[in-house]
Amino acid sequence: MLTVAVALASLCAIALAGGYLSARYDMLPDLLPVHFMRNGQPNGWQYKTWPRVLMPVFVQLALFSTLAIVAALLLSRPHGEHDVNAPDVRAAATAAEAVASLGSIWIFVQAYGAFAITRMWERQIPRLDGFGLAELVGLALTVCVAVRAHLKLGRPAPRPFVPEHWRFGQLYNNPADPALFVPTRNGARWTLNFGRPVAAALMGVILVVGIIAPALILVLSLR
Repeated sequence: MLTVAVALASLCAIALAGGYLSARYDMLPDLLPVHFMRNGQPNGWQYKTWPRVLMPVFVQLALFSTLAIVAALLLSRPHGEHDVNAPDVRAAATAAEAVASLGSIWIFVQAYGAFAITRMWERQIPRLDGFGLAELVGLALTVCVAVRAHLKLGRPAPRPFVPEHWRFGQLYNNPADPALFVPTRNGARWTLNFGRPVAAALMGVILVVGIIAPALILVLSLR
């Protein structure tokens, strides 16, 4: 329920930011100050365009779509009634809940950023009022979500050691096991079952997005 609630809240924040920026677009100056000297005087401008003004929304959409894909992959295990309380199912649900919550936090931070950057452009001031505080609040909430998820995951019970299921001593690989999350060999923490293709897809999404998304945002902002 929490996962669904924060996902809906994220969509509302994206719609709010998009609506606000669209409503203020005609009131913004044709040249937008984007860089300021130490004394606060602007020394860099860019022409007003829809992609530039809506950049906070693009960041929100990137966060939402990426984390939605990650959460869907985490929950991709086929469920049956006998699986609802399985340890790996609870672990996957906890991870998906944490991912959705983290995404929602920073989507709301970007929503405030949309408001702050619009005020900066309209008033020609060299600062984003309150955005630093919003980031600090987001960071504090991120820590809280991470701690909560860690406590909910707990310490898994170790499984019987089957040598052919482990690669290089620490990588679990068992295509016959439907679980995505499995205990490490000593049961100290959770690891992924790399015998399931979704584990590779999950790692691929995280790596590709971590490299490509910042580059795309940079390209859009410099056009």
